[in-house]
Amino acid sequence: MPELDGERVHFIGAGGASMSALAEYCLLSGAEVTGSDRTFGENMEKLAALGAEVYTGARRDIIARAGVVVYSSAVPESDTELSAARAMGKRVTERHEFLAEIASGFSVVAAVSGTHGKTTVTAMTAHTLKALGIPFVAHIGGEPVGMGNLTVLREKDGSLPRGIFLTEACEFGRHLLALAPSVAVVTNMECDHPDCYSSSREVHDVFAKFVEKCPLTIVRAEDAFICSGAHTVIRETCGTPCGELYGGKSTAHGGCTGGNAGEKECSRMPVCTYTLSRVLEWESGQTDALSDGTHTAGFTLPFAGAHYAADAAFAVALAVALGADFGKACGALSSFGGVKRRYERAGTLHGAEVIFDYAHHPTELRCALRTADAGGRTLAVFQPHTYSRTASYMADFVEVLGSRKEVVLLPTYAARERGTQGASSADLAAAISEKYPECKVYLAVSHDDAWNYVENNASRFDKILMLGAGDIYDLRKRLHRE
Repeated sequence: MPELDGERVHFIGAGGASMSALAEYCLLSGAEVTGSDRTFGENMEKLAALGAEVYTGARRDIIARAGVVVYSSAVPESDTELSAARAMGKRVTERHEFLAEIASGFSVVAAVSGTHGKTTVTAMTAHTLKALGIPFVAHIGGEPVGMGNLTVLREKDGSLPRGIFLTEACEFGRHLLALAPSVAVVTNMECDHPDCYSSSREVHDVFAKFVEKCPLTIVRAEDAFICSGAHTVIRETCGTPCGELYGGKSTAHGGCTGGNAGEKECSRMPVCTYTLSRVLEWESGQTDALSDGTHTAGFTLPFAGAHYAADAAFAVALAVALGADFGKACGALSSFGGVKRRYERAGTLHGAEVIFDYAHHPTELRCALRTADAGGRTLAVFQPHTYSRTASYMADFVEVLGSRKEVVLLPTYAARERGTQGASSADLAAAISEKYPECKVYLAVSHDDAWNYVENNASRFDKILMLGAGDIYDLRKRLHRE
């Protein structure tokens, strides 16, 4: 782990969820932090309030005095500050490498991986540990309600914990392989990054490598969760198609009932199971029961959906592996307030409830829409995320969105992509209209155009579901101005 006290660390792309969390951790550790980004959003404002010198644009003088320069995958090699740092001979490291360096300073590293649900599971686990008074540091790829994307529960003496480090582990660019976790979660597997992987087999192989070096892994296969240190069991389980792993059956098995992530003999642990069963589900929540084979405990979540129940089971299993009491962990979930942009109820517009969800993959869209549709007429407003993803999953997007009566499409969010090679929102709109002419598709030319359409038509719907991982969330500000 790098010695951060007194170090000068500069972040290029500091406003991102992960980058801002790492910057905040550096500040807490005594480092002098600077950072730049293209825009000055909420995370930049927070860093400034904490004492970091952050700005938009590029400054060679800041780079000149930095000891370490950290950059995100969204930053191109041609970036002015990144090029300057390399030319000056600065120590330059990518975000995932710096994350792994920080994690190496903790005795127990808990890594939550998988294509869908990482942020929710990590946030639920952090909430549970915090509620039970177990010291930890959590690096979260979103902002949980009542917590931050960096969440810390200090030791009793006020010092930063050096025991548990809880983090998301993303498969993009095979970044998760930089980590050396003590315990890992694999929520599910599906190819979500066609710009990095040419096939589902490549995705599977990367996750297999990830769990191979991990003493204890928690996975879900069909209707069973498995917690084991037996790599042969985990490898076989990791071959299960994602359709069976995400948002599947309402009755499942799951978890880990014995051992601790800090034990060195985890690989000799038997397979452990929990049983998860649905008790009651309504439009805005659900109650489930979880059994560890000896005891049964219930928990209530403030949102509906079988995939959220599965996320909760993962969180309990992980919390128990980190030393939490099973019954108390289940009880703590009942006060979990959710994560921003994860089926976030943002307000109402002309009588329609407006909900924001991070869904940007066909599987995620299907789950979010299924949950929303249970509460009445829903208008789907979708911002495709990257041209490559839209092209790779065009047929699936057409099936999910084309089955609806009406859809609004925003211009594609390019994210890290520098060109338009692939498929655009216009391509998606044309494909939907060709196969499903009965589906009314409104192709917005801008955020303002999309908002005007939504505002003029909101009264015809019970819910407006804003879908996407890009800047569609900026429309939330428009809602609060109404």
